[in-house]
Amino acid sequence: MLRDYQTEDLGKVSDALKQGAQRVLFEASVGYGKSVLIEAMAEAYSKTNRRVWVLSNRSSIINQLRKRAAHLPGVQVMTVQAADRRLAELAANPAALVLIDEVHMGGSAAQYGRVMACAPAARVIAFTGTPSPQNFETFPRHIEGRSSRWLTERGFLSPLRYFTPNPLDMRGVKVRNGEFDEAQVMAILEEGKIFGNSIEAYRTYGLDVPTLGFCVNVKHAIDTAERFRNAGHACEVITGKDSERAMAYKIAALSDGGLAVSVDKVSAGFDLPHLGVIQSMRPTASKRTWKQQLGRAARIAPGKDFGLVIDQVGNSLLHGTLTQPTNWRAGGGKRTWAADDSHTEEGQALSVRQCRACVAVFEAGPSMCPHCGADLARDTRISRAESVRLEEMAAEDIERKQREAAALRKRQGQTIAQMRAYLGHDTAVKNMRKRYDRAHASGDEMVAKFAHEQLRQARAL
Repeated sequence: MLRDYQTEDLGKVSDALKQGAQRVLFEASVGYGKSVLIEAMAEAYSKTNRRVWVLSNRSSIINQLRKRAAHLPGVQVMTVQAADRRLAELAANPAALVLIDEVHMGGSAAQYGRVMACAPAARVIAFTGTPSPQNFETFPRHIEGRSSRWLTERGFLSPLRYFTPNPLDMRGVKVRNGEFDEAQVMAILEEGKIFGNSIEAYRTYGLDVPTLGFCVNVKHAIDTAERFRNAGHACEVITGKDSERAMAYKIAALSDGGLAVSVDKVSAGFDLPHLGVIQSMRPTASKRTWKQQLGRAARIAPGKDFGLVIDQVGNSLLHGTLTQPTNWRAGGGKRTWAADDSHTEEGQALSVRQCRACVAVFEAGPSMCPHCGADLARDTRISRAESVRLEEMAAEDIERKQREAAALRKRQGQTIAQMRAYLGHDTAVKNMRKRYDRAHASGDEMVAKFAHEQLRQARAL
């Protein structure tokens, strides 16, 4: 059943289609309930005997959508990879409506293009909470649904609390294809003793609470799970190779208050409302990835007052919170903090602050920690751009002073000692007296002071 805000947003999409929009990008926060909207649209077309294709590039997302829409007459729910293998079949029975979930996920643009070409007259609606700049180009009609802040303030998303006990310094780490270099990241994780800190944090916050950890890669996930097991804590590893049965078992264990670690398989399209804690053990250069991960803990559930984010690496300090707005059209998912006005020289977002007493991270503004009440005093941090500007001003000031000193030295002329080397003592003193008299008469106090000091040192006054 649609909520009131979903019904209202569905009306916006309907109006866009009536106005002739062919390709629509529907942007709404993680946790909005986009699959409910997809089901409603598919059902509306199905009732009028019009064919619908529901696509995504993740099998986990498709499995959820099948439960909602696959039973509807004329509705085909499939991965874009499977659809790409059936182009001739699809072209023979083109859809009137194509619905794409989590369209921001990369690597499938060409496949989506080929599938959409099989139904050139179809209306295409793409859904995402974190669109890429390319999504805005492919789907020029943009409709904004509800933001995470709107949903949280009205109780449709659970508020999140962020704690970052040991943030890593990621300055100097290379970024490849929008992500930190894995080899460098793993070296920093080992050096930062993240494994031990993560186990300690889990014992403090996650015991008997459904807890999901995010890792860098599959090997990192397997190694992390092994270390948790050696420390006496059962831990499942969720990977993209898991069968549906294995996935169901691991999710059930997680739901019962267990612990699991994963890479990206559950960072989008994963819905476990009772998930109480996420542990971030993966530094990411992508705000898009971070927001998707945060969304896993933001689902509401009976008895759940908030979701807890144990950020072992400092992603919250780099990318901020779930409820802070992002300009995705301008490439908000890319790491631009190195040269902008929004981050400090150390790479921390100025939009958030951290309490040194309880290591909580929260949106900047209050001078008192909202979690422990510690007095944080005035925020004196400055942006990297401002720091660079001040450094440039300092450098310019030094250069100016050097130029002024050089000009003054030229105006003052040589010292008595320098002239004495080739003119003799008496002539050098005589010349300096003349220089003093000229400077004094002309009002050149700097040269007069210099000459006076030279004569005093030479005991010629």
